[in-house]
Amino acid sequence: MEALTQLESLDLDSTRAAAVKRWLTEDRFEADRVALEGLVGAAAGGDADARARLLDAFDGPLPIGTGGRRGEVGPGTNRMNTAVMRETAEGLANAMRREGVPMEAAVVFDTRRDSRVFARAVSDQLAACGVNVLLVNEPRPTPLLSHIVRARGCGAGVVISASHNPPGDNGIKIYGPDGAQVLGKRDKALMTAITDAMAAPLTPIDVPVGRVTVLDADAVAEVDGPYLEYVRAQATCGDLSDAALRVVYSPLHGVGESSVIPVLSSIGVDVHTVVAQQPDGGEFGTVASANPESPPALDLGKALADEVDADLVIANDPDADRVGALAKDGGAWTFIDGNRLAVIMLDHVLRHVTPTPQSWVLTTLCTSPLIGALARERGVEAVDDLLVGFKHHAGMMEEQPTRHLEFATEEAHGYLRGDDVHDKDGAVASVMLAEAEAVAKRQGQTVFDQLREVWSRLGYHKETTANIYALGAVGREAIANLVATWRKDPPSQFGGLAVTAVEDRTQPRGTGSVTRDLLGNVLVFELQAEGAAACRLVVRPSGTEPKAKLYALARSTQPTPSAQLEAVQAEIDGIVRAVLEDAQGRAEAIMKPILEGNAAG
Repeated sequence: MEALTQLESLDLDSTRAAAVKRWLTEDRFEADRVALEGLVGAAAGGDADARARLLDAFDGPLPIGTGGRRGEVGPGTNRMNTAVMRETAEGLANAMRREGVPMEAAVVFDTRRDSRVFARAVSDQLAACGVNVLLVNEPRPTPLLSHIVRARGCGAGVVISASHNPPGDNGIKIYGPDGAQVLGKRDKALMTAITDAMAAPLTPIDVPVGRVTVLDADAVAEVDGPYLEYVRAQATCGDLSDAALRVVYSPLHGVGESSVIPVLSSIGVDVHTVVAQQPDGGEFGTVASANPESPPALDLGKALADEVDADLVIANDPDADRVGALAKDGGAWTFIDGNRLAVIMLDHVLRHVTPTPQSWVLTTLCTSPLIGALARERGVEAVDDLLVGFKHHAGMMEEQPTRHLEFATEEAHGYLRGDDVHDKDGAVASVMLAEAEAVAKRQGQTVFDQLREVWSRLGYHKETTANIYALGAVGREAIANLVATWRKDPPSQFGGLAVTAVEDRTQPRGTGSVTRDLLGNVLVFELQAEGAAACRLVVRPSGTEPKAKLYALARSTQPTPSAQLEAVQAEIDGIVRAVLEDAQGRAEAIMKPILEGNAAG
């Protein structure tokens, strides 16, 4: 084979060379062989970019991070492909057997090009390993998978999706029997099982021990119905018809129409869909990024909202577990960031429910401190120091199953209410947000007016995030060096604010909760400004994308009456900018020698 001869000329390290050889010769990798041969040939011909892509494609196994495994589709151990999906499924089946959970699994997929094929490959491999699989064979939201796992007593669940990643990516999210993404010991056991599966022969799929039950077309209603009832049950205001609320909705080329539209319509909302942003075969053709955190992704929604005189624009990411929105403030369409969406929703919920001693609110250390303050003001317990990722919220729910979740959130536009789904849910969030807008409209207000009422009582808050992208293995090295540098020698100030405390979440804690005490590669700097202002800076590597994330969360520590709002807002917004610009500049300076040194080499 010519590719094997070319491989020898590339002078790869022994580990990569052996891995590439396996992919060029073993039957389990046949589906990706032509693409790999082309990559090897280009690298052997002197194409430096091809060589770099080959090195990265075989840079160890694609790791499990926040949300499972995601990456570029293509050949290689560090890519998403049928072989990696089958190995992941084999590892999952082995981990399920070792843990002793029911050998039953559900599989759901989104609208990406390869998702249906990957879902079938995972289902067949699980069945070969003795797992009975329920395959939902129409694109459906990620939170539906969590609901199915819990409702049917499954030992695991799988979603094929890369959420809002670029069109060339795909991924696999793995859920445990609690309906949550794997966490802690289960996460480690699963990664070990997957690594073992990569080095061993795969179980042949031609004589499966388990069975695959496929829900096609109308049969999907068997799982859709109970899930939509759950979403509908999270409404707190009954029928909204009298508010004459008109909402423009975009699925951002994903699956959200199957959940958001039927539920909003059932509670009296007039919904208008952005037709151009319906599924398009995974191309995501109308947006640079199908991410509801990105204001440009909602531009087509805003145009339709002007056309139909709507009150609100709502968009989900392609797997419909997150939400973004525009509402009018002073007559102008205004994007609502993830933290402020959370405050609006929680304030709405707590105005319309009567909490019990079992009620609680869950959020992360990267999310606005206003969430915890608002919950405590209403007498509701708040856990507000969780690590990023809704699997940590779900871990708390699993630890204390008698508690009732009034609200859960993380700043990256993830929200939840209720106890039957253990992941963020874009349909539930859409219901809460639509209700908040309808209530405000009845009162001649907007959701921004309600937000200002919260600030008047609890102080003005502003949060901003910076992302520092660094690609490939060298990028991971640079990001790791950044965090290690600040861990060893923490700065004494950022943006002119003194650092008063540093928390390193790699160090043991003693809260008494297994989930709250989980270790994470996160640094938290508490900063103090002169007067009644404070700020938190959080630094961590992203679990799903090649970037370091910096979060600045500033606040007034006193109430902010309307007469003072403009001045306080200018002060707090200035603190956020100064802290984030300083932190980002220092971080990039630490990372630069590694990034440039490798580029020069």
